[in-house]
Amino acid sequence: MYCNNCCLCLPIRGGGMWLSGLVLVINAAGAISLFLWGTFFFSSSTICAIVAGFSAFQAVTAAIAFIAQCNWSYMLTRMYVFVQWLVMFLSAARIGLVAYELASNKDRIQDACLHPSAYATIVAERDGSRTTTKLPPSFYCSIKVDTFVLVVVVGMVVDWLLNGYLYFVLWRFYTKMRLYPEAVKGGDNAFSYEEALDEV
Repeated sequence: MYCNNCCLCLPIRGGGMWLSGLVLVINAAGAISLFLWGTFFFSSSTICAIVAGFSAFQAVTAAIAFIAQCNWSYMLTRMYVFVQWLVMFLSAARIGLVAYELASNKDRIQDACLHPSAYATIVAERDGSRTTTKLPPSFYCSIKVDTFVLVVVVGMVVDWLLNGYLYFVLWRFYTKMRLYPEAVKGGDNAFSYEEALDEV
């Protein structure tokens, strides 16, 4: 299914499903990474939990978009369209928050790269023993801190653009489904659902 007058619109079912799957994977990976290591980059664990939880929520909305396209579900598509505009707004605010937090904590990140043992975490085991867990510096210490901050912020902007494009594709899909009754009214009732959407 292709847009009749918009070269930017992916094939709504096939391409849109790939896009929603990509957004799902990116946000799920981001949420897992933030839950595992995010507290180190933020000034408080609460801010980290909010940012990581929001990434998980974006993964859930992408999953809803994927399932909606798999099943041609009007209800799930409508749910996604009515929720995603708010998610996009909050996601833009999240970019600003993360950029501010990373810029504020650059000195601490740099210091941890130079002296990782000072940032070790003591973990008490159930059997009473104690183990020392250090933050893994390899994934952020291999590049300059300023570059690391830039990469993270640019990655979040790309994620925001992908979510926006997915919203556009699903909005087109939702509009076509709303116009479906008009496509078959007074016409050939032998239209299948998919064929009728193509005719809109």
